[in-house]
Amino acid sequence: MRVARWLALKRSRVTLMPQPSPEPLNVRELQALAAEAAVSTAAPARKTRSRAANLHLIDLLSRWGGPGLAVFAAASIFIAVVIARPLPLRAGIWAAMVFGALYLCRRYRKEFRRGDRIAARPFRWRANYTSALAVVSSSFGAGAFMLAAPSESASIRSEVLATMVLATIGASAFNVAHRKATLAAALPVSAFLIVAALRIEGLSLLSLSVGAILAVNVTALMIASSFVGDAADRRYPRTGLVRREIEPAGLIEPVAPAAVSKAAAKA
Repeated sequence: MRVARWLALKRSRVTLMPQPSPEPLNVRELQALAAEAAVSTAAPARKTRSRAANLHLIDLLSRWGGPGLAVFAAASIFIAVVIARPLPLRAGIWAAMVFGALYLCRRYRKEFRRGDRIAARPFRWRANYTSALAVVSSSFGAGAFMLAAPSESASIRSEVLATMVLATIGASAFNVAHRKATLAAALPVSAFLIVAALRIEGLSLLSLSVGAILAVNVTALMIASSFVGDAADRRYPRTGLVRREIEPAGLIEPVAPAAVSKAAAKA
């Protein structure tokens, strides 16, 4: 019995002895463990465009938007003066609506390009310009109801619709740098044209052709806008790291001690 108690006491002492602790981790190893834990627990972040890429696209929009406004203006003058000459009152009211909206949109663009106060807030300018562009598109599309009425001759109606479709394609193509801007230039006038074509002849070859052409135009604009955005992302990639200029060994010229002493004496 004494021998058994002595063996049991010896075994308990062996189990209660402190085990040797592992070697402590240094600072770099602790940082690596913390980074792995943060990466494993963090939710996957949605890929967003960098600020530099957005600013580049805003600059493209401000430079390319001018020809788009010129297309709207030229088409409005041609329709009001040439095609809708037998309708002077309605053509004059519609032209006044379009040129009033064009003036506002051109003023926004000119202030931004000139470097006025709004140039310090490019994202706000883009929102204002997009809203003004939607007003231009709506005013331009209203001509399909005012000038291509069912009571007018077939030649006036077809010429007005054809000119407006071509102007919509050309003007919206100059705003592909921003997807919402190109949609603001294309969708309102496209809706007016499709409804006006249905109002004139119902579900006919004319209305189907107008709808198909405008649908293809919107699809092409979305594809072109994605290409322009991808090019901006490749040129200005998003990064969360601080960029530092690192000179290779051998390109750094050694500073002479005499120059250091002279600089210290001047200071």
